[in-house]
Amino acid sequence: MSKAHLVRTAVFLAFAAGGLALLFMADKWWVGSAQFVGAGIVGGLISEWLFRRLATPDEKRLDLEDRVRNSDF
Repeated sequence: MSKAHLVRTAVFLAFAAGGLALLFMADKWWVGSAQFVGAGIVGGLISEWLFRRLATPDEKRLDLEDRVRNSDF
């Protein structure tokens, strides 16, 4: 696993843990759910931005090929 992949995973997991903490600390369930989803979206965006900044062109190409071949659709 490259440094760029490791950073992407670590940042996303940190935001997911923060969102989970916000979910359980909120008084109302819908506020906690919105904070959890918001943390997931922000974490995903930041982790992808960091990956694009840190990855080499070959890593970006391989990541894109992997996403196309192993699509969920």
